[in-house]
Amino acid sequence: MRASYFLWGALAIGVGVSLFLVKYKVQALEDELHARQAQVTRDRGAIRVLQAEWTYLNDPERLRRLSAEHLGFGQATQQNVATIDALPFRAGVDVPAQVSQPTPPAPRAPQTSASIEAGKLSAPERVGHVIFTRIQRLLFSATAGAATPTKEVAR
Repeated sequence: MRASYFLWGALAIGVGVSLFLVKYKVQALEDELHARQAQVTRDRGAIRVLQAEWTYLNDPERLRRLSAEHLGFGQATQQNVATIDALPFRAGVDVPAQVSQPTPPAPRAPQTSASIEAGKLSAPERVGHVIFTRIQRLLFSATAGAATPTKEVAR
């Protein structure tokens, strides 16, 4: 009978210690919960302040006043509106007879190395040629024994 008393006493002490530890663990979790709820409340308040600032900063009247004051912008008038046909062309570009009806491009002869060297390529052709040349140098410079690709001279 004495052994059973000892066993029951050890069990009661173990349960008491376990309840003590669980109680303090629950209190720590509740404190953490309250801290996070307070943080959520502060964040919601900060969000409301930021939304109010955003509303103020995007006020159309304020933006109109600031753009007129600092950028010189004004209301759109009839003189500010133009059609595409009224826009000037760049210097050196032939003006097509009719802008609204695009014509299909005429077939061209392949570019010779002389025309490439002389710089008679249009801007898109030049960009394509430069890209093609850089890819060639990147791919074939290692096989030709060059240590690094050469720099291209700006035209």
